[in-house]
Amino acid sequence: MLAIETVNITKKFGDLVAVDHVNLKVEEGELVGLLGPNGAGKTTTIRMLCCLLTPTEGTGRVDGYDVQKEAAEIRKIIGVCPQETTMYDRLTGRENVELIGKMHGMSKTELKKRSESLLEKMELLQRADEQIRNYSGGMKRRLDIIMSLVHNPKILFLDEPTLGLDPAARRVVWDFIEELKKERKTMILTTHYMDEADVLCDQVAVIDYGKIIAEDTPEQLKEKIGAGDVIEIDFTGDTTAATKSLEKFKFVRKVSKVQGHLVIVAEAGVTKLGEITTTLHNCGGSVGKIAVRQNTLEDVFIHLTGRKLGE
Repeated sequence: MLAIETVNITKKFGDLVAVDHVNLKVEEGELVGLLGPNGAGKTTTIRMLCCLLTPTEGTGRVDGYDVQKEAAEIRKIIGVCPQETTMYDRLTGRENVELIGKMHGMSKTELKKRSESLLEKMELLQRADEQIRNYSGGMKRRLDIIMSLVHNPKILFLDEPTLGLDPAARRVVWDFIEELKKERKTMILTTHYMDEADVLCDQVAVIDYGKIIAEDTPEQLKEKIGAGDVIEIDFTGDTTAATKSLEKFKFVRKVSKVQGHLVIVAEAGVTKLGEITTTLHNCGGSVGKIAVRQNTLEDVFIHLTGRKLGE
């Protein structure tokens, strides 16, 4: 059964088309990632599904409720962790969580049990009774996630949940999201971190300039650009001639030109570095730094757009 569905949902701000006829389907218990650069339309899509913005065209449904006609019903069953922190600095962490629980009509007993459990899982229990003006940015981000979940929503929207977190804090959030997946919680997660989408998401929708340009599992998306090693080479020279020469090799799956360097997907690429660099030298170019790795969702984005996610 579909938990979330959009049909040609579109949002315009004057002449700017922020979200352009997006069609999205999320099954119950599924975690779907919206992967794309800043300004791609991820947050605007989330805000329309949370009934914070009205679509210019098209529509969306959350648990069967229409985002334009049944906003009150949708707000009862969703949790939202926005990019911007939404808490009161002069309240403690615990008080912020309890405030949200009371707004959702939770009983004192249920609220206490739920908030204690979430604070412990997110490693904030020992600091729960401090005013959050003394919290670090990472602590506030984790508290935001707790506040979005305290009422145990059926559907959860996480907008860049690990933005600005250090690696240790990111791991805490990742582990927590994995627990939610085991509980079959339906989630949409927006991110521009490829490793995050790769590890956590059941399905990924790649969004760019307001449009979904690819959608599949992380594994299938990576397979579409070909198996093999990914070789990044800083190259100064005629990239068009170099690309044509490299594409003649049977072991080369794909060559992309990305601002000053070449990204090559090649079967057993590590063993073919000599042939590749010789070919580039023969094209009259200069070869600089070389890096070899396995393909990632970053490479999917490069393959689809010709640029890196952060550019």
